[in-house]
Order: sequence, then structure tokens, then C-alpha cells
Amino acid sequence: MKGRRGRVRTVAAAAATAVVTGLPAVLAGCATGSSGPVPAAGGDCPSPGVSGDTIKIGLIYPDSGSALVENFRAVRSAVDARVAVQNANGGVHGRKVQVVWRDDRSDPSVFSNMARDLVDNEKVFGLIVQSVAAGPSVQWLEGAGIPATGLAVDSSWTDHKNLFSFSSLFNSHGSVDVFGRYVKANGGTKAYVVADPTAPGTSGIAAQFRPSLESQGVAVVGETDYSAGASTPARVVDGLRRSGADALVGAVRPEDFADIYAAAKTAGVRLNVALSVAGYGKDLLVERGKDVAGMSVIVGYAPFQGDSAIMRTYHTAMTTYSPELEDADQEAAIASYVSADEMLRGLDLAGACPTRDAFITNLRQVTNYDAGGLIAPTNLSTPTAPATCFTFVRADAAGANFVPVPPAGGGTNGFWCGKEI
Repeated sequence: MKGRRGRVRTVAAAAATAVVTGLPAVLAGCATGSSGPVPAAGGDCPSPGVSGDTIKIGLIYPDSGSALVENFRAVRSAVDARVAVQNANGGVHGRKVQVVWRDDRSDPSVFSNMARDLVDNEKVFGLIVQSVAAGPSVQWLEGAGIPATGLAVDSSWTDHKNLFSFSSLFNSHGSVDVFGRYVKANGGTKAYVVADPTAPGTSGIAAQFRPSLESQGVAVVGETDYSAGASTPARVVDGLRRSGADALVGAVRPEDFADIYAAAKTAGVRLNVALSVAGYGKDLLVERGKDVAGMSVIVGYAPFQGDSAIMRTYHTAMTTYSPELEDADQEAAIASYVSADEMLRGLDLAGACPTRDAFITNLRQVTNYDAGGLIAPTNLSTPTAPATCFTFVRADAAGANFVPVPPAGGGTNGFWCGKEI
């Protein structure tokens, strides 16, 4: 097996310098509605974390202690960049936003301690959570009325009114037909589904595949579990061959999907579609190249390769305010950037003298949140409803680049949009 350094979202931190003249004007389209030098409303407000000229929010993510750390290296840089854009445009209702971060080591008990430290001691207004360890603490966060935006790694995130996310694949409350639409449009008629029971959240994703595929007439002819060390690509390929499937659909780690897909090609298994829930990043292409040529990936945001104004704005923000991040084209980076944007949107909607209740109530009423175009419009008022719009990218024949796949029959700004089933 080839090197496993790249877990797709891995970042190689390096020093870089970029100065963009007139950046606040360039980035104005990415700031929330309150951007500009609006005076703060009459001094301090009684809410935690809010003073006359600043508002303090917390950030929790794994910075040490786990193999998952490599997947989260870009988090702080992305959050800092989005907040810096806002502050350069006047902050939120005239207040500069300050970020206080904590490392949860991917440990639920450490997450709990860090969350309480930020809330009780640092007096933050709300939290940005980019962690797989939040689950046991979400009930406490709701009871304390703490607004939080971030990474929904399981369905518990969508069951609490104070927790906000976007385009989660991990919602177990329903399925959408869009995955089946993609497979069918690309020649898939019979699918073999592979899932890793040891990876966070994959059971919820895998459960969505069967109804989605079958809704489009794609038969699920086989399903199997796979985790590196407990199984082998050869065993999966044997089942794939015997099933007669022409589509491989995987909810496994990107490097594991690459192993399975490469083994299938070596064994002469002909596939029309190879679709993975993760793996969109340069590292996988650099390390695996032709092994992943033809592989498609589900993406919950606008593709990095798209030459859109919003993607140019994103890249400008990251290059200017977080130059230490060598590669901003990572899922962890853009997800964290959007989570910060969602926090800023909630602060804006909470008003000139924000309260946590106003943040939660007003942000929950937003029906078309799109982070300025980085994601498809999302209805935050129905958090348990599954996301219905995604983009898909496919590695080219040389395994050198990912190419956005245009939606069959049109779509919305490059997004494949379906319906709940």
C-alpha cells in the first residue's frame, strides 16, 4: 500500500506572504449584512462575550492527540481568515470579533472540559465546533443555550435547536435521490456499497445510499464493511466481481477507497461509476495518481476548480489572512470557513445588542443560507431535513486533477439538486 500521509484534508504548513491592496473592498461580498463602520450600540451589552467594541467566540477542534489531527490542520487558519475578512469590513455591528481556541484532542471528555472552560471562564458568546468529539456534550450545550456552528458528524447535531451546520451527509432522518441520480446519469445500473463501521458518521451515510440508488432504478446488489487491517481490498473486489455491479459506492476513508478501487481495476472489474463520500483534495492525487483516475467524490460546496467570483474571494481571503496555510483547497478549510461565516451571520441577525436567544431564534428562521455562494442554498429552519444539493467532482484519466461534473439536466450554479425521499 502506498504512503498514507495524505488523508485528503492534510495540510503541509509552510510560511508564505501575500499582500493584496484594497482587500476589504475585494472581500466585501463575503461579509455579513452588518459590514461597514457601524457604531456599536451604546457600549456594553449584558450578554456573555459582548463588550462595547468586541465580541468573543470560541473555537474547538483537535490540534493534537489523535490520528484525526491531520484532517483538521486547516481549521484554525480558515476560521481566522473568515473572521479577519469580517473585521476588515467593520466587524459585526461595529464590534470586532475575537476568537479563542481550544484543543479537544478528539476526546469527548476533553471536549466537554474545553467547552465549559470557554463558556464559564472565557465567557464566549458562542462556539464554532470542528470536532468529532462533541456528541456527548450537545445536550449540555443546548441546556446552557449556547449557539454553536460547525461540523455535524452524526444526527445528534440536527436534533438541537442551538446547533447549526450545513449540507450534512450524516443526517439519519432521511435520504435524498441525488446520489442515485448521479450514479444513473453516469451509467450505473447495479451498485456495490462499501462502508467503514469504524469511521465516525459513516453508518448514517451508508444508510442513505440504498434508498437513494433504488429511487433511480439502480439496484443495490451487494453491501460489505471494510476497515484497513480488519479486511483487505482483495476480499471487497471478490464480492464486487461476484455481484456483477457496475458501480462502486463507498463510505470509507479516502485512502481505503483508493486501495479498493485500484485493486478492482487491476483485477479487470469494469466499473462505470466509482463514487466516494470523501477524497476531494490534492494530496490524494499526488500520492495515488492513476490509482484514483475516474473516481468521483461527493462534495457539499462549490468546487475549488470553479472560476467563480465567490471562489476567487475565498482564495484571496485565505491567501491574505492565513498565508501559513499552503493549500486552501481542502475540505476541512472550506468547511471551517463556512462554519465561521454561519457564526457571523447569526451574530449579525442577533442585532446591535445580541443575545444568545436572538442568535438562535433569528438564524433558525433563515431559509436560504448559502455562505455567499460557497454552498447551495440551505434551509436552516428545517435542521432534520437532509441536504438535497451537492456537487460532484471526478479525477481525470491521468489522475492529475479533479474536474467538476456538470449536473445532468441543468442544476443550480453547478449543484446537483434532488429531493427528499
